[in-house]
Amino acid sequence: MPLQRGRKRRLVIPRGSLADGEPPFAAVERLDAGRHGARHLAALLVALAAHAALGGAAALQHVTESHPPPAPPRPPIEATLQRTAPPLPPPPERPPAASRPPRPSRVPPAPAQAGRVIAQAPQPSGPADLTGFDLVVGQGESYAGGYSSAQGTSRNAVSDPNAKVGGVPDAPPSDLSRPASPLRREWSCPWPEEMKDSEVRYARVTIRVSVTREGAASSVEVLAAPPGGFAEAARRCAQAERYQVAFDPHGQPTDGDSRLINVNFQRG
Repeated sequence: MPLQRGRKRRLVIPRGSLADGEPPFAAVERLDAGRHGARHLAALLVALAAHAALGGAAALQHVTESHPPPAPPRPPIEATLQRTAPPLPPPPERPPAASRPPRPSRVPPAPAQAGRVIAQAPQPSGPADLTGFDLVVGQGESYAGGYSSAQGTSRNAVSDPNAKVGGVPDAPPSDLSRPASPLRREWSCPWPEEMKDSEVRYARVTIRVSVTREGAASSVEVLAAPPGGFAEAARRCAQAERYQVAFDPHGQPTDGDSRLINVNFQRG
């Protein structure tokens, strides 16, 4: 029986509750005989619940520490591929200024100077006979040579037949040269027969034409052309054309090459 603090109570065992020969404390032991099973079951349930709670907490902590939440997915990256043009070749090295020849000029040079004539004074008895003698006389200290004039100002010999009075003194020789060129800017070249059934609609051929003094094509050099008969078609087309003739440095017609010519083939 429960005891209250500060008060003493006595346990009274009624008569007849003990069997004959049974010790007195046997009744005390039977007081709690029916409650041991329930108490053991309750203790077992409490222990299982405590262990389950501790195990769940440990498992949750292990999951959160060893397996962090996954990172959000990255946005997709969109990219386009573009073919780049091939790099341009490096420009050719220019020779040093000292090794380059003087650049031809289209300005006519001045004729060479003529010297003063030092001659014996004529006899007073008669005039001097200079028949058949042609001498250019000027104010220069000496004769420079070449094409000379009394008003010449070039101190060096002048070999340019285009020299004229008032030109540039000691100028480089004038250059009147020019390359050959087609008389017509628009060519009508037929489409190659072997490419009529293809899906190609445009082609370009680069050529250089050697032209005679009569303005006709003597040969055609193909420098760049796509496959499929375009090179031969451009060659035949160029040989049928007429050209302006080339000039030499003195402006005289001569055999020469043209500049690069692009022959374009196009069909609808």
